[in-house]
Amino acid sequence: MFVRDHLPRDPRGRARPLPDQRELVAAFGARPSDSDDDHPLLAWAATLATLHRQLRTDPLSAAGTDCRRAELVSAIDAWVVGRLPGKRSTDHPRAESLGATVDRMAAAHVHASHLLHTAEKVSDVRVHAAWYRLASLADEWTDLITGGVRETVRRGRPA
Repeated sequence: MFVRDHLPRDPRGRARPLPDQRELVAAFGARPSDSDDDHPLLAWAATLATLHRQLRTDPLSAAGTDCRRAELVSAIDAWVVGRLPGKRSTDHPRAESLGATVDRMAAAHVHASHLLHTAEKVSDVRVHAAWYRLASLADEWTDLITGGVRETVRRGRPA
């Protein structure tokens, strides 16, 4: 896998530094692509999801799979630092790196999809909880890339 030297462009031709949460979640269900239009983070996200699916079907491959996941997380973080100088791997003091967040989202997506396809009823509370977890992580991704503050953070009461 390689990192392209250019940033993907949006329809208006502006550089699109990071994919939004919808693109990222869609990438988890796709196969890695070598298309020039794809963002490198989307290819890495698809690969991370593939590795999480592999862990589900072949738990004995955990050591090698976990090493590959760690390499991809590092590649994402290095790409962010190298391509977006004003953006560290994380701008929030208590947040994980962007690469680690993508990995957690990939794991959550694989788990939620597995439950959706294997639960007796789609209305099973576990299915809902898994998709809610993915949605929470997607919101966290948005907060990380936009510098937003989560609404769930409690602030001190005004005096």
